[in-house]
Amino acid sequence: MLIEQYIVDVRRQLTGESLTATRRRLGELRDWSEPLPVAKAGDQARLESHLLQALGEGQGRHPLGISEVVPYAGHLVLRLESAQPLASLLPLLPYRDRRRSRHGVLDLRALAGSRGIELLLGRTGAGRVTLLGPQGCDFAAVLKAHREAVEGRQHVPLWTKDTPHDPTSRPRRPSRTAQTRSKAAKPVDPHAVCPGLASALLRRLHLWESMAAGSKVTFTSESHGSGLRWTVQRRLTQDARLHDDNVATALAESVAGPGLTADIDGHLCSQRQCVQTFDSMRLTVETVYSEDTRPARRPGRARSHVLATFLTERSPSADAGGEGRAGHVLQLIDPWGDGPLDTAEQLAAAWAHQGLNTLVLRVDSSRSQDGSATAAWQRARLTGGAGAMFKGEANYVHGDLEADITRARAAFDHIILVKRHWVDLPLQAFSPLADDHLIVADGHLPRTTKITRMDAGELQRRTIALTPAESAVAWLHHRLARIPFADIPMTGLLLWYAHDQHDPDSFDTTVDMELARHGMPVLGRLPQPPRRGLHRTVLDHLPDKQRAFVIQQSARIRKGLGPARADTTVFLAALREYAEL
Repeated sequence: MLIEQYIVDVRRQLTGESLTATRRRLGELRDWSEPLPVAKAGDQARLESHLLQALGEGQGRHPLGISEVVPYAGHLVLRLESAQPLASLLPLLPYRDRRRSRHGVLDLRALAGSRGIELLLGRTGAGRVTLLGPQGCDFAAVLKAHREAVEGRQHVPLWTKDTPHDPTSRPRRPSRTAQTRSKAAKPVDPHAVCPGLASALLRRLHLWESMAAGSKVTFTSESHGSGLRWTVQRRLTQDARLHDDNVATALAESVAGPGLTADIDGHLCSQRQCVQTFDSMRLTVETVYSEDTRPARRPGRARSHVLATFLTERSPSADAGGEGRAGHVLQLIDPWGDGPLDTAEQLAAAWAHQGLNTLVLRVDSSRSQDGSATAAWQRARLTGGAGAMFKGEANYVHGDLEADITRARAAFDHIILVKRHWVDLPLQAFSPLADDHLIVADGHLPRTTKITRMDAGELQRRTIALTPAESAVAWLHHRLARIPFADIPMTGLLLWYAHDQHDPDSFDTTVDMELARHGMPVLGRLPQPPRRGLHRTVLDHLPDKQRAFVIQQSARIRKGLGPARADTTVFLAALREYAEL
C-alpha cells in the first residue's frame, strides 16, 4: 500500500472523515509525523473535555451520535447525526438565574451561523468547536428555542456574542497565609487540569468502532485529585472476544494514537468483563458484552478495520532478543550545525520504508534530561509496511550511553546517532561507539574562484576556473576545516543538494573521485529541506521522482557502510593520538 493511502486510511478510521476530505486535509499538513493535530491551546483542550463529558453517554448510529470528527490544532469540527446530541450540550451554556447565581461553563459563547453552531471558550476565544448537523436540521433554531426557554424562566443568557467577559482581578501581593491557602485550594474547573487526555479521546472517537464492528462506547468521568479520571465502556456483541490486545496497542501508539502507557498491574479479565487501566489510573477501559443479541452491522467499504493498519506495524519490543538483528550504529556529523536531524530523518524514513527497523538517537549532555532513566524509544512515523521508524534521546554525560546503544542494537537494524555540542567540545563530538562516521555537508562544489588585486590605485577582480582536483581541495578546506579528517578515520560524505539541482554532471563526478582520493568518498546525496516550508520524507507526501531518488540514494549510502559491531580500538587510538598533538 502506498504511504499516502495508508495514512489516509489510518486517519479515517480514527475520525470517520470522508476519503476526499481526508486527502485534502493531510496534504495541508507540514508532514505526517502527526496525522491528527493535537489541541495546542489550553482552552481548546478544556472545551473538548467539557464536550466529551456532556456527550459521553449519547447513543446513535455512530459513537456518541457523532458521525465525523475533524481535528485542527486550534479548532475542532463535530458533525452530529441528529439534534439529540446538541440537546446534551445546551446545559453547558452559561446563564444567570434570578438569585444572580451563575450556571454552566463560564466564558463559553455560542454563535449560530449558516454552517451550524460555533462554541468559543476563553476571553480571547482560544477554544473553538464547530457543531454541524445533517441536511435539514436547523441547529440555529434549536439554539434560539433554548434561549427563549431560558429567558422565559426570567434567567439571563450569558453565552451570546454581546455578553461581556468578567473583568480580570487586579494583581496584588498576597500575604503568606493567602499563599498557603492558594496552594492547597483546588481549581474551580477540574477540566482545566490535564485536559489533553479527554481531548485525545474525542479527536479519536471512531477508534473504538473501527476495532470492533457493532460495538457501542460511552465515556464517563469522576473526580481524581484536582482533575478527572475517565472511564471508557465498550459494549461488544456476543460473538466478539472481551480481551483484545489491540486496545493497549492503539492507546500506546504515539503517532496516530494518544501515546498512553499501560499500568503494570492494571489488567483484570474475567468471563464477564475485561478492565485495563492507563496513564496511572487516569483512564480505565471496561469491555463488557452488550445485552443486544442482534448480529453486528457489517462495516461498509469505507470502514476497513484498524487491525490492517498501524496496529500491525512492528515494534522493537517484540524483537528485544536481537536474533538476526544487525544493530548497526551510524553517526552523522555536521561541523557547522547543532545536529543533522533532517538528514537522520531522511535516512531513517527511507530505510524504514524498505522494511528495516530504524532509530534516530539524539545524544545530549544537558542536565535537564534524567540521566538515570533508561532511554525510551517513541515511534516517529507510520511506515505502512514491515519496517518501523523510531526516535529517542540519550545522555552521554549524566547517563549510560553505552548501555542505551547496546539495548538499541538488539532492537533495531540501524541506529542513526546525532550528537550535539560540536562547537563547544569538538573532540567529544566523535563517538567511538559508532560503527561508521558520516560527515553531512553542503554539496555545492566550487567551479571558479575570485582573485582581487590592487594595481595603480585601482581594484582588479578576476574569476579563474578550477579544475576538478582544485575544486576538491578548495571544498575540503572550506567545508571540512573544522574536522581533522586527515588524522581521524571517517567513512565518507553525505552531501546536500538543492531541490532544483539536477543529477551530478561529469564535473561533479570527477570531483567525487578526487574527494575519494583524499580519503573522503561521497556515499550519496540527499535533497536539502528548505529552512522555511515543508520538510517531508519518503513517509510523507512527496513527488514520485523525488521519492524514488531519495530511496535510491539511501540504499547506496547503506551499501557503503561497514559491518555492525566493528572494532573501536583503531578509532579510539586515532582520537588519542590527535588529542596529544
